[in-house]
Amino acid sequence: MRISKPMIYVSGIIITLTACTVSKQSAHVIVNNESGENIPMHLVISDQENGKTKEDIHYSLKPGLQNIPIRKFPKGSYAIEVNTHNGAICKKYPLALDTDRWVMVTYMQDDSLRLHKKYGYVDTSELKKINGKYAGLNLYVENRRPPNL
Repeated sequence: MRISKPMIYVSGIIITLTACTVSKQSAHVIVNNESGENIPMHLVISDQENGKTKEDIHYSLKPGLQNIPIRKFPKGSYAIEVNTHNGAICKKYPLALDTDRWVMVTYMQDDSLRLHKKYGYVDTSELKKINGKYAGLNLYVENRRPPNL
C-alpha cells in the first residue's frame, strides 16, 4: 500500500492542530458571593514574565456560587488579580498553568456582628469598610476540582 505525499501532509497538519489544542490548560474560576447584592468585579489574568494582560473580564456577581467562563491558556506562569468596588478591595495571586487549575474566589460583605456569628473570630484589619459594612475577598488555587462542585 502506497501513501501519497499530500496525504502525509494533511495527516501531519491534523496531528499538529490536535496537539496544540490538547496542550492548553484551563483556569476554572469559581466565585462565591456571600453578600445579598450584585457586586461588580474586575478579573485580570496577566503573564508574569512580561506583565501583558491575557484576559480582562468585567463581571457582575450575583449572590451565591457561580462559574466565570475563561479561555484556555498555554503552559506558563500567570498572575490572577480580582478587584471589587473600583479597586478598593483587591487580591492578587500567582497562577502556574502546567495543568488545569481551579481558582476559588469568595466575596463577603456584612456587619461585624454577623461576620462574627458566621465565621467566629474575624480579623477586621484584613477587611475594608464599604458603605458601613466590612467587605473582603479570599482567593486561593486548587490543583484538583473541588469535590463539592
